[in-house]
Amino acid sequence: MKKIGIFGGTFSPPHNGHVSAAKCFIETMAPDKLIIMPSNIPPHKYIDTADDPRLRLEMAHLAFDGLLSTVVSDWEISRGDISYTANTLLHFSKEGKLYFLCGTDMFLTLDSWYRPDIIFSNASIVLADRYLGKSNDVESARQHYVQKYGADITILPNSIVEISSSEIRRRIKNSESCSDLLPPSVEEYIKRNGLYK
Repeated sequence: MKKIGIFGGTFSPPHNGHVSAAKCFIETMAPDKLIIMPSNIPPHKYIDTADDPRLRLEMAHLAFDGLLSTVVSDWEISRGDISYTANTLLHFSKEGKLYFLCGTDMFLTLDSWYRPDIIFSNASIVLADRYLGKSNDVESARQHYVQKYGADITILPNSIVEISSSEIRRRIKNSESCSDLLPPSVEEYIKRNGLYK
């Protein structure tokens, strides 16, 4: 059975933290494929009314270009409406064994997402954690998910630098440099299209 990674998010914009997590996932889990999945309308985040999902999709293509076994999918964007991870995992579960890659903040709130039972029953959770699993909050959540849902959880061995997309947008709005936070191709795309101003 193929090993399929799913890495979803708003990616507004995709940044070096996202790329770092994807690379660590590939090195550790050796998937047959890692699917980058920009959301259409995220259920847990406020998104600006001027947001264009297609621009985020294009930036994701730029950010993850060249990563081994990695593809960027427009599945959630093409469906329209609110993007629920449970629906995405159900759809892709027929392709193989799923591994859902998420960061610390997402991991700690999984229990409040739409149909967490479907999420945990259709995918192993792979945590790109800035604490390497040493946070009491992370350990408490891990134990809860295992006990309540029988969750299969892997914590990646490398600490992930958490970068805030909202901080990047704030910097751009204030004409501050983001060169240390963004892939050069994404930074150039943002400048060329006048995004986040």
